Amino acid sequence: MKNITNIIMAGAGVALCALLTSCTTDDAGNPGTPSYIALETNSGRILFSSNTNAKRPIGMLANMANAAVAMDWIETQNIDRNRQITVPREAVRWPHTNLLGLQVGDTISIRDALYATVLTDDSAAAATLAHACGAALSPNAPESTFISQMNKLARSLGMFTTYFKGTNGAVVSQSSARDMALLATYVTTNQSLLAICSMPSVTVTVNGTRRVTIHNGNKLLSSSVDGIKVARSKSAGACVMATSRRSSVRRTNPSTGQQSVYAQRLVTVILGEPSSQQRYNMAARFLRDGWEEWEKWLPTNDIQDRKKFLLLPKQ
Repeated sequence: MKNITNIIMAGAGVALCALLTSCTTDDAGNPGTPSYIALETNSGRILFSSNTNAKRPIGMLANMANAAVAMDWIETQNIDRNRQITVPREAVRWPHTNLLGLQVGDTISIRDALYATVLTDDSAAAATLAHACGAALSPNAPESTFISQMNKLARSLGMFTTYFKGTNGAVVSQSSARDMALLATYVTTNQSLLAICSMPSVTVTVNGTRRVTIHNGNKLLSSSVDGIKVARSKSAGACVMATSRRSSVRRTNPSTGQQSVYAQRLVTVILGEPSSQQRYNMAARFLRDGWEEWEKWLPTNDIQDRKKFLLLPKQ
């Protein structure tokens, strides 16, 4: 089988060479100071930012890297999402985040494992999904192979401060707000994965008979906010990756008189907030005020102001 990183690049049709030219604010960061970034993804314009490059724990936001790699494997290899996969021994090492109560030898569909990985903080489902995907690449070392693919995805996206230590967020991995914004933007390019992120709830089946309804932990979901994931842990604090969309608009550049059509999608990432409610309040404010800032910029021609842009993967 091909290396999944190559599959991602061919299947998604994205040139994965993302760089952050600069972020204005204290990128050293402080343990008690949240990191955040809000940007419009199609232009790469940074609307708000602080401590964007500070490396810090990300908790179960790491599950989104798991889901991104797994989804690329599913789509490029035409994997049947109804295929039943078996829970391996290594998947049940974290009982506090084994939210479906999976046991070694249980079976669950690839689709349902994806649901639990994305919508909740389930480590066992994520590890089971990783084992199935990793075994297709390297039967003798499925877990380490999958972790390697997560890190290859990070490198290909330009997430240069990120290193994933495990297949899921139960193993403490570190990243930055800037890097997680790149991952969030990548997720928004995959409509199948984004559709999962936007689901309020879903019922999954274990062993063909045991049915469990799981609910999306993202309380920001609305008619315009369609993802991505929230997380909270002792090491990471309260974190969120959120995205909001609007219909494309046509604007005239006053400097040139030229009309252009702009697609519109905001992404905001917040890491290390002390409380869940503060995380939600800040994210909601960024998504609201971000559109106002974006509207101010749309007609202008200041793309040479490099400090204000995150250079994202191009279609």
